[in-house]
Amino acid sequence: MKSKVAFITGSSRGIGRAMALKFASLGADVILHYRKNEEEARQTEEEIRALGCQAWKYAADLSDPEQVKALLDQLNARHPRIDLFVANAAATAFKPLSEIREHHIQKTLHITITTFILAMNALRSKMPAGSKVITISGIDTRKYCVNHGLLAAAKAGLEMLTRYYAVELASERIFVHGLNPGIVDTDSMKFYFGSSYEEAKEKIGRMIPSGKLMPPEDVAEMAAFLATPAADWLNGETIYADGGLGFLMPVFSDRSSG
Repeated sequence: MKSKVAFITGSSRGIGRAMALKFASLGADVILHYRKNEEEARQTEEEIRALGCQAWKYAADLSDPEQVKALLDQLNARHPRIDLFVANAAATAFKPLSEIREHHIQKTLHITITTFILAMNALRSKMPAGSKVITISGIDTRKYCVNHGLLAAAKAGLEMLTRYYAVELASERIFVHGLNPGIVDTDSMKFYFGSSYEEAKEKIGRMIPSGKLMPPEDVAEMAAFLATPAADWLNGETIYADGGLGFLMPVFSDRSSG
């Protein structure tokens, strides 16, 4: 990935940060995006530069149309090419669908769907042949997760857009891949489970054949593979990598007593 430029939304922490550092370790310069935590973004920026690569950071609330437009204008003005675009950022209100209000819908869909389409259309002319787009979805598009209905719908839409863009951009040799990493041990998981985090982590780990949750660094390894020409024939596909969790039957698959 030497001399290539990667742009990753939501890249100051968690999966986004892990991908930024992985791409930089392979020689890519990285454009970081964050919403409000400048200190985390600055630390990630410094780690990338310590690897010998360039890094730039931009703040933008992707639920705000004006801030999205300003971000894309800055990218167009300052960066002549982008070889890899990763749509990773997401946010929602974790509520039952009966409690979802219009502003929750607008925020969630704008971050996941609207911003992705606007960014793809704005950055397309900067992406040379062989460029890659990677979308990050989640296990809630495959499994029922309490209070995830709205986010699951948005991420499922992102998976469909992955297919459509793969077809529409095929003649330009811009490849579009999806990655659904199942349950990942991130700050978002800690927020979702709150005080029950450690208990949930232990119980879920018992249900995964490897006996543990996936760390963000392993998601980054898979994203790095998708960024290579070796993954070209996966164009339009969303890779579901849950470590075998989805294969097991909850009633018969508790291996703690086996």
